[in-house]
Amino acid sequence: MRAKHGKSMRSDFNCMRGINMEASHESDFDRSLASGGRTYGSHDPGADAGTAQATKERAGALWDDAKEVARMKLNEQKDAAAEGIGQVAGALRNAKHRQDSDDASEPVASLTDSAADGLDRLSNTLRGKDVGVMLRDLEGFARHQPVAFFGLALAAGFLAVRFVKAGND
Repeated sequence: MRAKHGKSMRSDFNCMRGINMEASHESDFDRSLASGGRTYGSHDPGADAGTAQATKERAGALWDDAKEVARMKLNEQKDAAAEGIGQVAGALRNAKHRQDSDDASEPVASLTDSAADGLDRLSNTLRGKDVGVMLRDLEGFARHQPVAFFGLALAAGFLAVRFVKAGND
């Protein structure tokens, strides 16, 4: 189909878009038609691969940064929990020393000492290990003792529910 002055309609459209058809021997549209319509515009696979690689590298860097921030926050929470557990152990020891030293409270004092010692060991272990190491240890335990891991997870879940319900009442 021809326009008024002998140019094709495509040529008129390209002129309206600001494309000089005389300067370009083959238009993007013509290349697209020649390739079966699969290519739109000038396409440089090398440029796309470079852009994709740069995007992957940036995403990887962002992911690494997010993991590092999460690890730092978890370590801060771990240290706070270790401090709290240490304070509970100290409070148990103080309560034991305040008790009268009569024979009736001897089993309670022994139990209190054992609980305080266990809490101190847990607190020191938490302080001395990184979160990543603790997670690997937990994963190893779960692989070697799956029944025990499942039982402990179930018990922890029940305790968590009890604490939540007690807090709401």
